[in-house]
Amino acid sequence: MLELWNKWYETLASIEALATVVVIAVVAAGTITLVEGWRRPTKH
Repeated sequence: MLELWNKWYETLASIEALATVVVIAVVAAGTITLVEGWRRPTKH
């Protein structure tokens, strides 16, 4: 039973790590997009 719990916990930790990486990537992409927008102001 303990082995099963450890396996499940490892899987959960892996999913959490993957989600963290995805969130960081999305935030980084959003920041880059904002910075690019600020560097090239749109002409009206």
